[in-house]
Amino acid sequence: MTSNALYVGSVGKAFAVLNCFKSASGDLSLTEIIERTGLDKSAAQRYAYTLNAEGYLEQNPQTRRYRLGKRVLDLSFHFLRTHELVEAWNPIMLSLSQATGEKISLSLYDGRELVHVMRHQTKTEHYHASLIGRRVPLFCTAGGRAVLSRLGEAQLTSVLADAELTAYTQHTLTTQKAIKAALKPVREKGYAMVVDEFIIGEIALAAAVIDASGAPIGALHLAGESREWAAAQYEAKFAPHLLNAIAQFQRRNQFG
Repeated sequence: MTSNALYVGSVGKAFAVLNCFKSASGDLSLTEIIERTGLDKSAAQRYAYTLNAEGYLEQNPQTRRYRLGKRVLDLSFHFLRTHELVEAWNPIMLSLSQATGEKISLSLYDGRELVHVMRHQTKTEHYHASLIGRRVPLFCTAGGRAVLSRLGEAQLTSVLADAELTAYTQHTLTTQKAIKAALKPVREKGYAMVVDEFIIGEIALAAAVIDASGAPIGALHLAGESREWAAAQYEAKFAPHLLNAIAQFQRRNQFG
């Protein structure tokens, strides 16, 4: 919680109640909301009641447990509807999906993560992995490394120092030295390739989406199944499509 005088504590507490559902595996009881937010019972009851009345929480009448309400989706819809970058990428991504038959996604750079905002799916995959709003780390994903490759040395070191370099699979690079070494070919080629580092069975290519100043604002991802492709073959077949899509975007748009 910030100490800035402009910060409205009651609003922050309301968002704390909403945010406690991000790590929940299902509905939460009032007691669980209290434990996750640190609010006292009276405050938790008031915030949960208010959010329920506004439609941002829903309460099961039988169990009295809470879940996120459908009004939360309204915010996602209007974010996507009014975001010029998402709108600009949609036709390019559709063409890329049709040309490759692979899974295509667009993510936005947000702090130490990427958040996926648009998907064009052509194959089935893990349910959670296909959802809009999914956040993924920078250090071990193709999109993340594409973004990292566009950062200056000081900023890159700061981002990696703050990151939790978790081994998601036995192939994940988890040291700053190894990750920085992996960024060298990304800078040379203009795209990153990651095989089985974040998800076993996935091979992914990604290129950074940049603004008018050259700073990364997101990434375009193209992914397939590593058991179907040798890395070199996948790269040779699909990297030109990825770079062509990036070039199309850059010719049509300049986002500051």
